[in-house]
Amino acid sequence: NNILQQQQKNSSIITVISGLFKLEWEGDGFVGLNAKTYYCFNNNDKTKNKYSSKGISKAFDLSKDDYLRVIQTKSTGNQENKGFVYKNNKMYSYILKKQGLTYVYCKRKLLGDGMSTTYLDI
Repeated sequence: NNILQQQQKNSSIITVISGLFKLEWEGDGFVGLNAKTYYCFNNNDKTKNKYSSKGISKAFDLSKDDYLRVIQTKSTGNQENKGFVYKNNKMYSYILKKQGLTYVYCKRKLLGDGMSTTYLDI
């Protein structure tokens, strides 16, 4: 505590204190599908919801139900990413169809409850 008090008094001194973590998010629940693919939700204040969807455009505005559907149905949703690319002095539009939120996670073993994981014994 003394170190923190000194740091607060003299903000020009930058110190690193190992073992301290800042609170990234606080709310009512968390749905995690894969690394960098999660949805944090707050039932009372929707503006505090936070999500990450690696490789999927934020324009899709995914919801908690989208993440839960992947777990409940054990299926992958497909997404369309649209955009423009400039090539050889011409502008082209493209549509890229790809797997979106995916149920498969090959870096951990899924346990019988369908939610918990453990290490791979390889």
